[in-house]
Amino acid sequence: MDKRFSKRWRSHLRMAKLFDRSQRFLVECRILDLSATGARLKPQSDRPLPLELHLQDEVMEVSKRATIVWIQRGEIGIRFAADPETR
Repeated sequence: MDKRFSKRWRSHLRMAKLFDRSQRFLVECRILDLSATGARLKPQSDRPLPLELHLQDEVMEVSKRATIVWIQRGEIGIRFAADPETR
């Protein structure tokens, strides 16, 4: 059963970066699917990640606060915070 709140679309596998709450770089990742409320990501490493992080989409020049909601087979699902931060 799909639990998404908004329609998702493929992002053509573009790259993004993940940062922790204090804006320290964690890892690069591929955006596999994207929606208004979250994304499915493929991190480039299997290093442990904090539950709360920032996704920096360099193509859209946007940084969004997010929470990890699931981890499965080397991919993670994130939900964007209600008040996204824009750069």
